[in-house]
Amino acid sequence: MLRRYEDVIQLCEETLEAAEKNFSISGANELLSNMDAEILENYLFRTWRFGLIFKSNFYLGKLEEALEFLEKQETWNSMVAKFGTESLESLIPQLSTVRELVRHKSAGNRAFQKGRHAEAVEHYSAALSFNVESRPFAAVCFGNRAAAYQALGNITDAIADCSLAIALDANYLKAISRRATLFELIRDYDQAAKDLQRLISLLSKQIEEKSNSMGASVPTGTAADLRQARQRLYQMEEQAKRGIPLNFYLILGVEALVTATDLKKAYRKAALRHHPDKAGQSLARGESGDDGLWKEIADEVYKDTDKLFKMIGEAYAILSDTTKRTQYDIEEEMRNGTKKNMSKNPNDTSNYAEERGGTGRQWREGWRSSAGPYSRGFEPRPGRYY
Repeated sequence: MLRRYEDVIQLCEETLEAAEKNFSISGANELLSNMDAEILENYLFRTWRFGLIFKSNFYLGKLEEALEFLEKQETWNSMVAKFGTESLESLIPQLSTVRELVRHKSAGNRAFQKGRHAEAVEHYSAALSFNVESRPFAAVCFGNRAAAYQALGNITDAIADCSLAIALDANYLKAISRRATLFELIRDYDQAAKDLQRLISLLSKQIEEKSNSMGASVPTGTAADLRQARQRLYQMEEQAKRGIPLNFYLILGVEALVTATDLKKAYRKAALRHHPDKAGQSLARGESGDDGLWKEIADEVYKDTDKLFKMIGEAYAILSDTTKRTQYDIEEEMRNGTKKNMSKNPNDTSNYAEERGGTGRQWREGWRSSAGPYSRGFEPRPGRYY
């Protein structure tokens, strides 16, 4: 589907002159009945074409490019000067919405860069509240918010947003990589391994496609990413063999000394927020009418949410039972005691998943050190995922 929008942009650019000679403005008077007839005579054709290119960029997730494209068009600028932006809204209905979406995303990016992660969450959430029909752009916003949630220590929220981003964009390498890291933090090594297998498959496909292209060489970064992903996969598979239980405190976002009352509040909040019946409510259905694709996205979101919901329930079942919690804490202390007697790599962020100091300070430092923005503005060259 996205390929079709790319074709529309290319066609509009290549056939402008020929199509302009044969263009008919029949029916346009009704569309612009409240505007100066001079627009119909001098501007309508090009504006209609601008609208197609703008709309195609919107559905491709290239909102900044869409606005930049209009700003570079002399015809459009002369129309704005003559009739005002508001008078042109009927020609490109998405224009005002796109401006707001870009404003919120940019504000979120700035807040994230300055370490104001809660503020960043608010801006990305504001953008998503528009029920964005551009799946790639929505995926970026969910990815951005996941990074901010991770920096705040809200791991389950971050996992949920990564899952939404991946459902919307199955090739979103950074979201897949981050979700693997988040699963590693809560010690769900099996799920982390599955994400890394998916990541390796996509990276291998990228390398194969580039190798088969005439005269194309595989970027060094992509090959390095693949090697790193394979190393991570091996580590997760080895960790999975150890049978270590999940980090239930981290799943519920509470510290080891949490009271029974606060534990119950945290559980209720997480269970309500990530209930499967609410899965996909924040997603907007596009105008393409592709019911099959939409069902596929909805099914994946429901499946991922159901897994997370059950994980939250399991965490509460253990920690709310005094006997089970005591046994769990004893085993945690034994694991941590063993780890302290071992040489540790200070750059190995996976250690944070198992360290549960009474203040929770180590957790937060680990979350922040491994959190990073997803926004297209922050992304390295295409194909990079971290």
